[in-house]
Amino acid sequence: MSYLVFARKYRPQRFEDIVAQDHVTRTLQNAVKNDRVGSGYLFCGPRGTGKTTTARVLAKALNCVEGPTPTPCGTCTNCIEITAGTSLDVLEIDAASNTGVDDVRTLRENVRYLPTGGKKRIYIIDEVHRLSGAAFDALLKTLEEPPPHVIFMFATTEPMKVPETILSRTQRFDLRRVGMSDLMKHMQSICDQEGLEIDPAALNTLARKADGSVRDSLSLLDQIAAFSGERITEEIVISALGLIDRRLLQDFTASIAAGDSKAALGHVKEIIDSGTDAADFVAELLEHFRRLLLLTTDREVGELMELTPDELGELTAQAEKFQVGDVVRLIGIGAALDRDLKSRSGLNERLVLEVAAIKMAEMESTVSLQEVLRYLGQSPVARPAPVPSQKKKPELTGRPPSTQLKRGPEPTPEPPASYPKRDVSLTEIQAGWTAFLKGLRPRSSMLASQLAMAEVRSVVDNKVTAVFGPSGSAAKRVVEKTSSLSLIAAALSAHFEADLRMDFDLDPNTRPPRVEADTDRERRVDAKQLMDESPRIRSLVEKVDGEIIGVRKAKDR
Repeated sequence: MSYLVFARKYRPQRFEDIVAQDHVTRTLQNAVKNDRVGSGYLFCGPRGTGKTTTARVLAKALNCVEGPTPTPCGTCTNCIEITAGTSLDVLEIDAASNTGVDDVRTLRENVRYLPTGGKKRIYIIDEVHRLSGAAFDALLKTLEEPPPHVIFMFATTEPMKVPETILSRTQRFDLRRVGMSDLMKHMQSICDQEGLEIDPAALNTLARKADGSVRDSLSLLDQIAAFSGERITEEIVISALGLIDRRLLQDFTASIAAGDSKAALGHVKEIIDSGTDAADFVAELLEHFRRLLLLTTDREVGELMELTPDELGELTAQAEKFQVGDVVRLIGIGAALDRDLKSRSGLNERLVLEVAAIKMAEMESTVSLQEVLRYLGQSPVARPAPVPSQKKKPELTGRPPSTQLKRGPEPTPEPPASYPKRDVSLTEIQAGWTAFLKGLRPRSSMLASQLAMAEVRSVVDNKVTAVFGPSGSAAKRVVEKTSSLSLIAAALSAHFEADLRMDFDLDPNTRPPRVEADTDRERRVDAKQLMDESPRIRSLVEKVDGEIIGVRKAKDR
């Protein structure tokens, strides 16, 4: 007897054998059991998920000698003929080869004949979306009112190409892509029956390559079994199928994290010299970046990624070296590289790989707006210290990029001065509050802006209490710093010529005061003009890979 490939040898013969499609098989079993079988069925889903197989098993359930039964025996003449594809009552038609209206007309003439040995005459039409429009039209009337002994079963990978008139006359079942864990269990079961020893990592690689298709997974397993013999390892799977070694992905990404362009180019040379398809490498690299993105966003999602413990541990350790923004930009570079390789525009594959590798390795670390504000001292008019030139970019690490930036100067407290011990009223403070803020602005524009959000509520024993609204919690933390309190108290005492102190509170019922723009002292400045006039600001924007989205410049006082 000739050799039978795994995909045919282990094709499901019962509803219970169909992998990971319980939502379909349970409905069909109950329909057979309760005598609620329809006249037309449409099975949709990706390739290799069991569409035609489900139709065959349903045909067995209806035409079994013991049937209709949800559990066909598989041993009677009808079941054996359906399994072998020789039954005269179950006709399988390939719509890709029989697309014309004449083929459908022949089918319409044959439906009037009664079944020969079974109870139903069943037509299974595979890839039904390949039928022509005229063929669909010719099928409509027969499908809507078929003879009582006829059942139509359609299978397709592209249900959107099936006319609505056909969809409305059938019961639609959508078969899903099979998860990796289910594929691994199914392949392990077959390996046990075949006497094959296979490593979990090899199973994981095969399941990932099958991409949700049971048939593809069995075809790959069959190929590997012929290549390796009785022992299957991950290295054998990678070698036999020409896959990308995950170690290469790890090493390439590590060179990017270290900012090592030379090492990244070395890995590109390794890819080209090994004959690996560049597009396959980029596709695997993007999938690697996707996993890093998930782990940098939330470490807990690692348990849902269907990876081996070793793979998860390596990925988690590598994710510590990146910020979320870093991985997003790496994916952007990889996606552009993927488009270039697939465009078939004649570009040199090695060249575009090397350019992308250098872009990734030389990419600066992501810096948040908060870090830029700290660098600027959180003041639009602060003058930051010159940024020292760096011949080598900072290494990407798991630490926040704030460790690589110089912070702006904190407001320095003024030396204490003596003021008269006179009592100051709430009315006096409220009346002079706006003038006080204007006087404070030259010393610290940041503190003046934060205090403008507060409302003076009380003065008790020369302690001025200002209250922030519900949106002022961040401003309250800024002004309550020790250095800030000292500067505010000194400026307040100097302005009102009295020994004053400041205290702050939060009140969720307080609405922030409306601050009118001082058009005499502030004006809009063009961002490009500002960068042209100030090499220091241009250098800062370039170093943090930032963008000026708005500028306000105070006039000289």
